[in-house]
Amino acid sequence: MRLALDKIIELYQTSPIFQDLIETGAFTAAAAGGQALLTDMTPEEIALASGASFGAGMIGRPIMGRAGQYLGNVVDKRYPAVGEFLIKGMDDAVEMSGPMGPAIQAKLNPYKHLGGSSQYFNLVGRGYGDNLAQAGVALAAPGIFGDKEEVIQ
Repeated sequence: MRLALDKIIELYQTSPIFQDLIETGAFTAAAAGGQALLTDMTPEEIALASGASFGAGMIGRPIMGRAGQYLGNVVDKRYPAVGEFLIKGMDDAVEMSGPMGPAIQAKLNPYKHLGGSSQYFNLVGRGYGDNLAQAGVALAAPGIFGDKEEVIQ
């Protein structure tokens, strides 16, 4: 068990795709729980909505990360001081995070070769791209996958 946990931690620290899988899966589970509690969707409908939500998150995350990275490249070229400021801010955030520091550092490691603005905007894009895509699917799911035979009285 310990070896498996160590491998999971190592993968999380080194693989953006593994980070995407873990974080997107967690949001998918939260959305499914919300649908189970707050809607009258059947388990089958929730499962379909969860699959669509997970897929949307796995697609939205890298697309928004790349868009943020592209914007960051422009900022790094035109305003290099902004990138330097953002790198210092991200390093400070890791230092001040205490026990959460390694998790934050793991998010930054795959993008250390980029300029500061590119790193930061990529991180923001990846962090919110999946959430936006998944939230859109989760909110639309009751209308899309919900029971169409209900009669309004």
